[in-house]
Amino acid sequence: MNRRSSQSGFTLIEMIVSLALFSVVVTISVGALLVLIASNQRFQNEQSVMTNLSFALDSMTREIRTGTNYFCASRPNLASGGPEQIFRDGDTLDPTHVRDCPGGNNSNHTFHGIAFVEGGQSITGAPDTKIVYFYNADEQSLFRRISGESAQSIVSSGVIITDAEFYVTSTEDLDSDGNARQPMVTIYLEAKDSADPTEKVYQIQTTVTQRTLDL
Repeated sequence: MNRRSSQSGFTLIEMIVSLALFSVVVTISVGALLVLIASNQRFQNEQSVMTNLSFALDSMTREIRTGTNYFCASRPNLASGGPEQIFRDGDTLDPTHVRDCPGGNNSNHTFHGIAFVEGGQSITGAPDTKIVYFYNADEQSLFRRISGESAQSIVSSGVIITDAEFYVTSTEDLDSDGNARQPMVTIYLEAKDSADPTEKVYQIQTTVTQRTLDL
């Protein structure tokens, strides 16, 4: 009796087809993973920018809301003087000066912001002392300074402030009875992440109404 032995295996064509299918699956999987990683990085960049902007707005609004004697100003540079110069380090500000800017600041100027008298003495340590929040277009950052002191940045170095506007109304106005109106401050911020190659711009805005009425 003769025994017939058979050997089974893959043909060359089957191997080629299998490798092709495997390559397609791996390519799709790696592509999906890369997209997921890129999306996660974009989300982290967005979160970083928005967290910085929210922190800056919260810091400003908390102090502005309880402040008085709002003074809105803008200057082309630190060398230009006059009553609108509130941005220069070391300068002492007149606490009685008030000024509205219902149309916003001069966008052609390098510096623009708002000064106000702190509602209390917890930060300044002295009565009738002004705090200044302002935007420096050259450094593309937001700053805060106390009258007579130096300015400090209030955003992280990785966030670029591309624009900031301050709108102030009713600081100088009186109603029909001669009483002071309730001042209102609107702040608009525009920023981007310095590490983001797409340079996506983020905007945030808030409006603050003074808590204490001068009746």
